[in-house]
This record gives sequence, C-alpha cells and structure tokens, in this order.
Amino acid sequence: MSHQSESEQHAVADKETIVKELKKILVEDLFVSIPEGEIKLEDSLSSDLGVDSVGWVELVTILEEKYGIEITGDEAASENLWTLDRLSGLVLAKIAARRGERVVSEGHG
Repeated sequence: MSHQSESEQHAVADKETIVKELKKILVEDLFVSIPEGEIKLEDSLSSDLGVDSVGWVELVTILEEKYGIEITGDEAASENLWTLDRLSGLVLAKIAARRGERVVSEGHG
C-alpha cells in the first residue's frame, strides 16, 4: 500500500515534466495567450509571455504549493530575467534540495 503524497510524486519529476507543467500553469492559471505547444524554453516570462509582477507572485505561490518548495525573495527579485528554462531548473533544484540531494547553484559563490 503506497501512500505517496502528490508532492512526493512530483519530486521524482524530470525537467521535461516540469517544463510541461510550467507551460500548463502559464496558460491555464496565468492566462498567457500563447498556446502551450508554442512556448519555448528560451522565452522570457516577462517580455515574451507577458507575465507581469502580479503574475510572477502568483506563479511563485503556485509553484511553492504544487512542489512543496520555497522560492526566496532574492531568487524571485530578478523576475524580468527569467526564462522557462531557468525557472524549470530552479524548481528542479528546489525539489532536489528538499529531498536532501546536493545541488550546484548557478551564480552563487
């Protein structure tokens, strides 16, 4: 009898799965007007997809609840620089950190 929670099931997700889920969140929850299939990894969340600061806060909240992670204010502060690729990498790193795996973070030293 397995009693895995939804967040535990998501913890084994790979980057491709995270990207698909992020695209779905962007279209269904944040009402991005670009179809999921046309959103690219290198698309900027702000300039290409039109996610404003209110949308960014909502996105962070959704991701924290969905994956059981915490995105700090410092991490969220550079929202204008975020791409789908970078955001999916952060989510994966946060999931790994929550599970106690060692993660190499970019830009910190």
